[in-house]
Amino acid sequence: MSTFCQHRARGFAGLWLATLLVSTLVLRAADSTNLTVHATDDPHPTGEGPARLEQSTRVVLNTNAPVVTAAETNALGPAQKSFTWKVAWEGWNGLQIEAVQRTPLTDPMESLGLQPKSTGPLSYLHLEQVKLSGKFGARIDVDGAAFATTGDLTGFDPGIQLRRLRVFAGGDCILVLPLSYYIELGYGAGKFSLNQSTLTFPAGKYLGTLQVGQFQAPMGLENITSSRDIAFMEPAAPIQAIAPGIEAGAQIGKPIFDQRATWALGLFAPGAGAIEYGNASQNFGSLVSRLTWLPDYHPDPDHPADNHLLHLGLSANLLYSANSSVRYQSRPESYIAPNIIDTGELNANRAVTFGLEAAWVNGPFSVQGEFLRSDVGQNDVGDLAFYGLYAQASWYLTGESRPYDPESGSFNRLIPRHSLGHGGLGAFELTCRLSHTDLTDGNVQGGRLTMLMAGVNWYLQPHIRWMFNYGNGHVSGGPNVGDIFIFQTRIGVDF
Repeated sequence: MSTFCQHRARGFAGLWLATLLVSTLVLRAADSTNLTVHATDDPHPTGEGPARLEQSTRVVLNTNAPVVTAAETNALGPAQKSFTWKVAWEGWNGLQIEAVQRTPLTDPMESLGLQPKSTGPLSYLHLEQVKLSGKFGARIDVDGAAFATTGDLTGFDPGIQLRRLRVFAGGDCILVLPLSYYIELGYGAGKFSLNQSTLTFPAGKYLGTLQVGQFQAPMGLENITSSRDIAFMEPAAPIQAIAPGIEAGAQIGKPIFDQRATWALGLFAPGAGAIEYGNASQNFGSLVSRLTWLPDYHPDPDHPADNHLLHLGLSANLLYSANSSVRYQSRPESYIAPNIIDTGELNANRAVTFGLEAAWVNGPFSVQGEFLRSDVGQNDVGDLAFYGLYAQASWYLTGESRPYDPESGSFNRLIPRHSLGHGGLGAFELTCRLSHTDLTDGNVQGGRLTMLMAGVNWYLQPHIRWMFNYGNGHVSGGPNVGDIFIFQTRIGVDF
């Protein structure tokens, strides 16, 4: 090779090394031995999903080379692991895991064959890319309830119940394709179940993501929002009765218009777990879709009193029953209570359900409401129409504002401004909800339920919440008629 080429190659290598060293020195060293250079513009990527791992590639320079003795100069050194695991317990954030693949980077002069391999500092330069990250956690909810009834309502036994015990693992990884994973095993009401199990893949610019497995079908703001983050112990009775719950299926969707709107479309069938609430039909296939829009959205995390948003949503569920049977039922917004309105098994092979949703947040105050109607095609008898609606309000006495997730079109975990033991007593929320569910039409006397529910929520810190609910309900239009009074409480902990 000509001298000119050698000088150009050496110049390239020098420039490459100088750039790397300058970039390294402007970053804070992790310790006195290792300096890290992030290969992305954002050294602390905050995005969700497997794309976040692709941003985690970094160049690491080990400045202290291992000592090589004369006796070791002709021997092979110990093999360095190219795949390492990092495990850390992060308190309330659970057990965090990370798998990192290390790819050695060689001196460009060696790559070009211009000099033999050496044991200099460049031999210890390598890329680190996070190939897998995840979290192991758990959630525990314990309920207590007492009831008083009038009329012919029966089966309301007071007691204390383990409402939920869930263990979950979830995170992101890069294998052949980047994907996210989540699995949740649960125990509640005396039964073990597979609550959720999903894999989520990028589906392209226009389709967003593809999610497959067992998860919440995209209908009902109360259902899409995690049960950990809704304002009451249980969803409103209309949502429990008519909207689909956790089912097996496949779904595509994404946020659009700079996260001012979302869309989702999925095909579903009965899942493997027990039905917690939701449409009680047992053998079906359904097409479920949801659209949301934020005509007004101005979050201000530093000044919660200035937060304001308006959320609007529309959803639809086209259900076909393979065994010509459809069923809707609901409890009176207490899981310890029995189902008190129930259509029974309807001789029908199809149902079409529409849902409207709206929510408004203005600082510490928020209101939310939904309306659902299901038209059921009875075989050889005639169509039936069932419906339900609710409206609720909440007010944070301590000045917080209800957090919203624009990527899913739902509400998120509340972070108290001053947690208990850290300069305050946590966050306090007053709530009130009025709902009406009508499962009586034509020859079906499933019953009507009107519920008034009020509550106080105490968020001791982001992972501990104590809830108190008082409810008064009236049941009519079915085999059972009467009034019900509910006193219930829940302590919930997750990590």
